[in-house]
Amino acid sequence: MRMKTLFCIVLAYLLGLHEPAFSQSVKLGIKLSPTIIFNRFVSHSDSIAINNTQNDKRFTFGLTADFGLTDNYFFSTGVLYSLRKVTFAAVNLNSGESDTEQYSLEYIELPLTLKLYTNDIGVDSKIYFQPGFTLDFLVNWKGINKNDNRVNGFYFFDSSFYIGAGLEKMLGVTTAFFAGLFYQRGLVDIANKNDDITLKNDLLGLDLGLRF
Repeated sequence: MRMKTLFCIVLAYLLGLHEPAFSQSVKLGIKLSPTIIFNRFVSHSDSIAINNTQNDKRFTFGLTADFGLTDNYFFSTGVLYSLRKVTFAAVNLNSGESDTEQYSLEYIELPLTLKLYTNDIGVDSKIYFQPGFTLDFLVNWKGINKNDNRVNGFYFFDSSFYIGAGLEKMLGVTTAFFAGLFYQRGLVDIANKNDDITLKNDLLGLDLGLRF
């Protein structure tokens, strides 16, 4: 509930910035990002091996805000709702038996990035590069299968290194469409309260959105 309240506060703050006094330096937008989730595991048990069994498809969507530093350089942030999934097989090295576990996770994601534009490469079109980091706050998680209990809990905070690039094309005086690719590499072990597993999430996704 506290994280949902945080989502509403940040959303209201970003919307409040889009007033006439800021209209030349702040650009709001919306985006939808289909993603592929890659889980990185390390097992600290002598008898159990943890293997990534599949790369799951999920999505991220929400509001973006770009703050102009110069004509071509922006500080880009926002508030996003990110669905993620953890899937792994735990193999008993003594018996050879294995079981697969799956967990669904929901995050509020706050990107902290730079958006660096080239000059026009065509009619009203620019390429952008977007390096930075994300701050991710867990709002909900659950085991998908009945016997998913090897992970006792997930840490409420995650952070990722973010790198992206894409193309933005003006559709009118102030409206632009953008499409790009991004990669997020998880920096935090999110398998809280579990000494046997280290787990980090990576995301590879497609950005599709409008900037106003």
